[in-house]
Order: sequence, then structure tokens, then C-alpha cells
Amino acid sequence: MALLRPADPLPDGVRRSALRRFLLWTLAALVLVGVGTVLLARPLASQIALRDAAVRGSGLARAVVAPLVDRHVRAGEPGPTGTLDYLLRSRMKDGSIVHMKIWTQEGRVLWSDETDLVGDTFPLDPDVAELFGSENVTAAVSDLSKAENAEERGSGELLEVYAGLHDAEGVPLVFESYWTADPLHEDEAALLGRLALLGLGSLILFAVMVLPLAVSLARRVERGEADRSTMLGHALSASDLERRRIADDLHDGVLQDLAGFGYLMGALVDDLPREATRARSIVGELSSGLKRDAEGLRSLMTDIYPADLAEGGLVPAVEWLADHARASGLDVEVDLDPALDRSGMPMVQVVYRSVREGLRNVLKHAEASSVLLRARVVGHQVVVTVRDDGIGPRDPAGLAARVRPVGSGQGHVGLHLLRDTVRDLGGELVLGAADGGGALLTVTLPEAFADTWVAREAVSARAGRPTRGRPRRAARSRIRPRG
Repeated sequence: MALLRPADPLPDGVRRSALRRFLLWTLAALVLVGVGTVLLARPLASQIALRDAAVRGSGLARAVVAPLVDRHVRAGEPGPTGTLDYLLRSRMKDGSIVHMKIWTQEGRVLWSDETDLVGDTFPLDPDVAELFGSENVTAAVSDLSKAENAEERGSGELLEVYAGLHDAEGVPLVFESYWTADPLHEDEAALLGRLALLGLGSLILFAVMVLPLAVSLARRVERGEADRSTMLGHALSASDLERRRIADDLHDGVLQDLAGFGYLMGALVDDLPREATRARSIVGELSSGLKRDAEGLRSLMTDIYPADLAEGGLVPAVEWLADHARASGLDVEVDLDPALDRSGMPMVQVVYRSVREGLRNVLKHAEASSVLLRARVVGHQVVVTVRDDGIGPRDPAGLAARVRPVGSGQGHVGLHLLRDTVRDLGGELVLGAADGGGALLTVTLPEAFADTWVAREAVSARAGRPTRGRPRRAARSRIRPRG
């Protein structure tokens, strides 16, 4: 019997796994906040830059253009036009304004820093045409695809501002100015910095503050998992010990009594007179019945706890099951992975129980002629399959949920109990129809559970070795035949 260790951490550590998930989610949140910050900063920066450009363009239109434009400028006289040209070009020297135009209501370019456009007429957009006669302002990122913007296409991204005004004589005009997008990018960088500091910084600070709590919760979860693992491991060991005790009691108690009664019946037949044929026949039948019962109990005892499972390993124990099934006319094929014996006694016990329960159901319900018993190590899991060529499961959905308590007469009680045990161990049991006919029972177990719960050391000297079903001398002498 293997010894249980104290509650060891799981191989992949619940705490380590929980902290890894916490850090990954925190990183995902940081990425989302960062992307959201960029997406939010761009339109905000554009709005701020356009508002500032609109204020500056409107101020330039009212403070400089409106007082200087009169009939002489509209007529193109060199003197007044030169004064306007000088003042506006001086305003462009700092590089904040790239191009400027003054539009008449007819769509004619009254003045422009691009002299080639002066006097040309272009169709006006509806939103620009609405500005004539008002002092409203519109601003947008420039659409350089227009014909009148041919000269601006080499200047890159620009902010286009249209400001309605009245000249010195009250004639409605529109002043157009193109501003560099540098303020937009500066505002965008400033907003990114501030929003990042606010959003990402707050999230990082929150994560740092929550991390100790996350570590504490992860430790509690790990301790809970370890305690649960220890209790389940104790349950497995207790079940193993109880099966051994029942096997010992059957062998040293009822089985010995039946064997003794069999000897007594044989002696009684010899003592009966030959003419007592009826009595001799009854005693003979009783003797045969006792022998059959003794053989049945001996088979049940080995089925409950086969000595080969602990002493010889999984293969001899399963082969014993297969031999008894073959004796009933069933063709049994056994395919066991030799690596299973290195998975620890708890795994061997569960695999043996799965094979035994599956084979028992085949014999009782399947009406099959052949069955395949297979157990393989697949990655970090052990997969046990019992496949037959019989009539298949009666329920198309396979093994239904157990809605009545054990002992209520519901079928497949053994499979239900086995499924409960397998689920407690973190595995899964599925019973369904096999391809080509018959039934397929599949039990999947995590290989780690045996390594986690049970040490590989032999039993200590304090524990003492169980008898594994060997008869004791006192038991042998309990009933002696007479004569």
C-alpha cells in the first residue's frame, strides 16, 4: 500500500496558474486601455486643433482682412492691394499659415498668396456659400482633391478654415486660410501622454495594489485544492484498504466455513448407509452447491481485490478478468500500455476498476461476441476504452444522469459510481455507441493526480503489510472434518 504525502502543490501550481492568468488579463487590459487612449486622443486632438485654427482664422479675417478690403482692392488697384498683400504675407512668415484666399460671393478668388489663382472662378461648396453675409466659421481637415487646392497638395495634411466677413464697405466675403497640422499632432501627443498617465497609470497602480490580494486568494485556492486532493487520495486509499479487509474477511471467514462444510458433507455421505439413496442424493446436492458457492465467493474475493494488482501489476490483474470472460465464450483482446504501471497504484486501481466495470457491463448487457480492453497514456492523460460488438447502448445519448439514489433499482449503478469517482479525480467517463455497432466506454483521467497525491515509497515499517488474502493458521483450523 502506498503512503499519502502531505498536501503537495499540483504540478502546474494552482497559484502559479492563477497569477499567470491575473497578469495576462492585466496585460490585456493595459493593451485595451492603450488602444482606447490612442483612438480617443486622435479625435479629441483634431477637435482642439480645429477649434484653435477656427479662432485664429476668424480673428485674422476680422482684424486684418475686413478693414483693408474695399472697392479699390476689389478692383485690383496696386496700392491698396499691395498693402493687403504685405500684411497677409507677413503673417505667413512664422509658418503657421500655409496658404490664404479671399473669395467673393460669385466664387471668384479676390486675393491669394498663390497669384496664379487670383481672378479665377471656382464652384463653392454649399457650406462655404452659406458663410456669405454672416460671420460664421467652419474648420476641417483640408480636402486637397479640389481644383482650387492644387497648389496645397504638396504641403501634406492641413487645417482648412473658412470665415465669413464684411469688408470695409459691408460687402460679404469669405476668407480662407490653410494652417499646418502641427498643432493637431502636438495636441494629440499631449493628450496621449495625459490620458496614458491617467488610464494606464491608474490601471498599473490598481494592479499593484490588487496583486497581494490575488496572491493571497491564489494561495487559498491552492490550499483548498491540495486539501481536496488529499481527501480524495485518502478516500482512494481507504477504499483500497476496505477492499483488502473485505477480501481477507471473505477468505478467512465465510469461505473457510463453506470449505469446512463441504468437507463435512463429504464425510456425511460416507457415513450414510447405502440404502439411504434419497439422503445421500440430498447431501450430494448440498455438497455440490457449497462447492459452487465457495468458488463464487473465491472469484468475488479476487474480483474485489486481486492480489496480482498490487503484486504483479495491472497486466496480470486484467488478464485474469479477461480469462474469466473468455471462459463464458467472449473473445477478449487486451491492449495495455506498459507505462501505466509507473503511474502509481492509485492510477492502476482506477484503470483496473474502469476495465472491470466495463467488462462486467459487456457480459451482462451487451450480448457481444468480442470486446477490446485498452488503456493508453496519451500526453498527460490516461485513456481507458472498452469496446464491444454487441447491441450498443439502449439510450442513444449514452449513460444518462443518475437521478435516483444508489440501490433504487436504476441500471448501470456501477458505471454511475465509477463516473462520480472519475469526475472527482478531474476526469470524464463517456458511454456511447461505437462506430460500426456496439458500445464504447471511454474513461479519461489526468495522469497528474496519482503523482500529486501518492508517494512512490514502499510502506513504512510502522504500517505493517496486509495479508493480501492469504489464509491465517487460526482460520485454517476453524472447522475440521470429522472421521
